Amino acid sequence: MSGADALEFCLTLARAHASLSQRLDEDLGAFHGLNFSDFTLLCQLMRADRGRMPMERLARALGLSMSALVRRLAPLEKTGLVERLASPAGDPRRHAALRSGGRQLMQGALATAKAHCLDAMQATDPQRLHDICTARQILLTLCADNEAHA
Repeated sequence: MSGADALEFCLTLARAHASLSQRLDEDLGAFHGLNFSDFTLLCQLMRADRGRMPMERLARALGLSMSALVRRLAPLEKTGLVERLASPAGDPRRHAALRSGGRQLMQGALATAKAHCLDAMQATDPQRLHDICTARQILLTLCADNEAHA
């Protein structure tokens, strides 16, 4: 792959992300009062053990600095969706945790996001499923690279 091909792939990826994010922002906002950024944060917490995660790890997973994560958590805390907790005994890190209201909101929001993503993927030829799995692996590799540089 040439540098020009890599650049085109990354620019197309950014455009696809922007387009999908915009559509998800609209529906998640209209039906659940969430933007896509808040949804991704809450989704990370839902997938975490007991709905809680060290804030440093959460920031890294979202591609945020700690100060940006704190700014994103503040309104979610005020609405009762998340909370910041002291760590379990012996762990000096602070944790972000999903509250019951956040878990309830996410149940509906997940259904909306899944339906939207399924709709977006419907245009893909089923014969290209292998290509989609390969692309997903490439994206996961990019995510891991991002974590190493965070």
